[in-house]
Amino acid sequence: MTLRDLLNKISDEKPNSFSEAKLISFVNEVEAEVAEELHIEDVPVYEDNHVDLDKTLLVHAPYDRLYISYVKAMIDYTNEEYESYANNQAQHVQDYRDFVDWVVRTGQVARNNAVTRFRNILY
Repeated sequence: MTLRDLLNKISDEKPNSFSEAKLISFVNEVEAEVAEELHIEDVPVYEDNHVDLDKTLLVHAPYDRLYISYVKAMIDYTNEEYESYANNQAQHVQDYRDFVDWVVRTGQVARNNAVTRFRNILY
């Protein structure tokens, strides 16, 4: 999914008065979290311009729904709609957990940039 596709889905599912730049800042937050999970050192940062709108996000379908749930949650949080925020945040946590489970199952980690977190002392 491209950034433009994501912004279009957000405007369809959760109409709001936020600027495109503000919505992109929310996307940058979750993209940084995804990059850390995948051990990617060069975190993509998107700008509010025509070039970045056509860039592909790090997470592909079907796990790309984590972007939608996160942005919807942040819209609600910023608007102080806390009940809706809680629902969307819970959905984001589940979407993100599904993504992380897929990463673990398939080993989708940038191995050349991976940080060594554990040391096997038996071998």
